[in-house]
Amino acid sequence: MIRFGPAGIPLSCKGRTVRDGIEDIHALGLHAMEIQLVRGRAVVELDDFEELGEIAHSLDIYMAIHAPYYMDFLGNGYMRNKSSKFLQFAGEIGTKIGARTIVTHIGPYHDFSSREAIEALVPAFRELRNHYLQHNFRPRIGVELSGRPDLFGTLREITELCQRVRGLVPIINWPHLHARGNRWLNDRESFKRVFDFFEANLGLDKFYCHFSGVEFDVDGNERHYAPVKRGEIKFEHLAEVILENDYNVIMISDSPLMEHDAMYMKLIMERVESRRQERIARREASERIRQVREAAAEA
Repeated sequence: MIRFGPAGIPLSCKGRTVRDGIEDIHALGLHAMEIQLVRGRAVVELDDFEELGEIAHSLDIYMAIHAPYYMDFLGNGYMRNKSSKFLQFAGEIGTKIGARTIVTHIGPYHDFSSREAIEALVPAFRELRNHYLQHNFRPRIGVELSGRPDLFGTLREITELCQRVRGLVPIINWPHLHARGNRWLNDRESFKRVFDFFEANLGLDKFYCHFSGVEFDVDGNERHYAPVKRGEIKFEHLAEVILENDYNVIMISDSPLMEHDAMYMKLIMERVESRRQERIARREASERIRQVREAAAEA
């Protein structure tokens, strides 16, 4: 199954509450929502957590929560503890609201090498995973790929962290991966290699993704998200790979256009599927004609 949704309350939503957002997402024909806890505190709209979860479930909306964007699991003791508390808090809210994924960043390397960072993060996230289990928090912790070289989160770093901490899952942020990988997501094969890598190393059969356009500074570093139409990553390539391999995907729009680009990506996916079905029908028709001709020749 493929679900699309925005990273936050839709821009077109007249009300600014999570409840309004859930209902608007359903009205727009979308099936996922990632709540943004960017300030690291409960928002007043989330007083009735369980009721919101029931509404989302009844409308078939996949709920997720993004922990505060500034997390620092490799910083000093105060920042590590603060980041852990944020993630614990997100797990508590996520359980009540019926979220299935909690998305988090790791933060800067500081003075750690990549290897040192992994060795420091493994026990920290095992402790967080155990905290979730002990408190019966239902969501899984998802660790997002990063797009800047000063932030922990390469493809291989996130994969190793997920391998060594059972229950952790990768969050595939395609624009981050494109930026971090020297802008290499430029054809169908490049997207397929990413899915193959995660399947081979983590045995994944479900993928949680972020997508948008991305703009770069003059030095080549990622600057900020952009609308899908303005990005150099072609969503059509990704759509073709997803459909041809029947991947189970949650696709969250990080675009500044949020729900508009979620709907745009859904439209692209439908167009790609329509073309794919037409090709299949033509091949089947050609095969039937060939079989008829062969049968006629034998007769």
